[in-house]
Amino acid sequence: MEWSPVCEKDAANALRTTLNWKAPGRDQIANFWFKQLTATHKHIAALLNKLIEEDQIPEWLTVGVTFLIPKSGNTENPKNYRPVTCLPTIYKFMTSIIRRRMKKYMDDENLLPKEQKVCCSGSEGCKDQLLISKAILRECKRRKKICVWHGLIIRKLSTGCHTVG
Repeated sequence: MEWSPVCEKDAANALRTTLNWKAPGRDQIANFWFKQLTATHKHIAALLNKLIEEDQIPEWLTVGVTFLIPKSGNTENPKNYRPVTCLPTIYKFMTSIIRRRMKKYMDDENLLPKEQKVCCSGSEGCKDQLLISKAILRECKRRKKICVWHGLIIRKLSTGCHTVG
């Protein structure tokens, strides 16, 4: 894959998909401000190009702020907390741009079999398939009829083909 420099359009596309008031990292800059201040997009692209070209990621880019969020009512037990780390907004832009380019390259070159695309946007994963199977099975039991579709789904899942249809 030939790498091309990040352009202003790449930065704008990465910003477009972010949620406005998602918790920022140590930089404390919400996505909303980057979206509104469009004059920063070319500077963000230049910064990302510099980071990628230097091949050394500065510590400020990868250090986050971790918060412990309680999972249940018992706050006395430490295992009832879930750690959430807020990374700097610029880090999120950079990884978003790299992820998009890798996905496009893999799709263009047909490098990933469709059975392995569960983590890609717009595809159904194992959980989705199991929920569909459960719903069909429940409907078959309710109507007390043999359901051919359910058998086909189970057969496909058991043979390793994780797509329905």
